[in-house]
Amino acid sequence: MKRNETNSFSDLLRIPGLKSIIASSFALGIAFGGYIPLQSLWLESLGRPFNQIGLTNGIVGLGIIISAYFVPRFAKILGITNMILIGLLVAIISASVFRLTENLYLWLMIKFTKGLGLGLHWVLSEAWLIKISPPKIRPKAIAVYAVSMSLGFAGGPAIIWAFGHTTFLPFFCISVVLAITAIPFLFIKKYEPSITLGSKSSPIKLILRFPTVVAACVVAGGIDLAMLSLLPAIVMRSPNADTIIASTIITAMALGTIALQYPIAKLVDFFKPEKISAFVVIFGVAFAALLPFFLNSFYIANGMAFFGAGLIYGLYTLGLTMLSNRVKSRDLVAANAGFVIIFELSNLCGPTVAGILVDFSFQFGFSIFVFLLGLTYAGIYWIRHGSKSS
Repeated sequence: MKRNETNSFSDLLRIPGLKSIIASSFALGIAFGGYIPLQSLWLESLGRPFNQIGLTNGIVGLGIIISAYFVPRFAKILGITNMILIGLLVAIISASVFRLTENLYLWLMIKFTKGLGLGLHWVLSEAWLIKISPPKIRPKAIAVYAVSMSLGFAGGPAIIWAFGHTTFLPFFCISVVLAITAIPFLFIKKYEPSITLGSKSSPIKLILRFPTVVAACVVAGGIDLAMLSLLPAIVMRSPNADTIIASTIITAMALGTIALQYPIAKLVDFFKPEKISAFVVIFGVAFAALLPFFLNSFYIANGMAFFGAGLIYGLYTLGLTMLSNRVKSRDLVAANAGFVIIFELSNLCGPTVAGILVDFSFQFGFSIFVFLLGLTYAGIYWIRHGSKSS
C-alpha cells in the first residue's frame, strides 16, 4: 500500500506551529494538574467545608462556558494569538491573587475570571490545531494534543510535593507555569490561521446540528469526571474493597488516557470515526460500569479503570475528529466553542447526577449512570447511522 503523503508521525510534527501548540498544552496540563489539588488542599487546611471547595472549583467551568460562547466574535476582531495571550494573562494573575484573600465571594469572582481566561486558550488552541492539520492526519494531531495535556496533568502535583500547599509559593509557581504556556504562541504568530465567521448561529445551535458529536462529548465529559470524582470515595466506602485502590485508581485512569488516545486515532486510518466511536462506547462503558463490582481485586480494578477511562476519553478525540470533518472551515472556531461548552456542561452535571444515583443505590448507582449515558449514545448513533446522515 502506498503511504499517504502526510500520514506519518514525522509528518505530523513538521506541521508549522503544531509543536508549539503541543508544548503549550503540556504546560497548561501541568498548571491544571497542580492547581486543582493545590487549591483544594489549601482550602481544606483553612477548615472550609467541602461545598465551598467544590463550588470554587466548579465556578471555573462556568467561566469557561461563557468564554467559549463569546470567543469566536472576539477572536475575529483581535486575532487568535492575541486572544490566547490575553486569556493566559488573566489566568496568570488569577492563579496568584486567589491565595491573597480568604473571602469566599472574592474567591468565586477570581476563579470565574480565571475560567474566562482559560476558555480562550482551550477553544482557540484546539481550533488552531484543527485548522492547520490535514484531514488525514487530524485525528493523530488531536490525540497527541490530548496526550500532552494528560501528561502535563499527571505531572502537575509535583509542584505540591516540592513546595507544599500552605504558602504563596506554589500558587506563584502555577502562575509561572501559565506564563510558560504563553511562550510558544509568541513564536508562531506568523502561522496564525485567519478567522472567518460563516454561520450566524450561536456555538450551541451550531454544535447541536451534529447529534452524534454532541453525544460523544456528553459521554466523554460526564463519565470521565464522574469516575475521577466518585470512584475513590466509592472504594473507601465499599466494605470488601481493597482500600489501596483509592490511591491508585486515578493514576490508572490517567495512564489509560495517555496510552490509548493515539492508537484510537490511528484506527481512523482504516475505519470511519463514527464506527470506531461505537466500539469505544461499548467497551469503555462496559469497563467503567462493571468496575465497582471488582473493587476487591487490585489488579482487575486498576486494569478496568485503565481501559475504561482511556476508551471513554477517546470519545473526545473522536468527537473532535467527527466535528472537524463535518463543519466548514469558516465555522470551525464557533463549532469548537460549542464542543467545549457541551463538554464543560457535561463535566458540571455528570458527577452531580452520578452522585445522586450513588446516594440512591450505592451498589448499582454508578453503574446505572454509566450505562444510561452509553445507552443514550447507542440510541443516537443507531438513529443517525440508520438514516445515513451520521
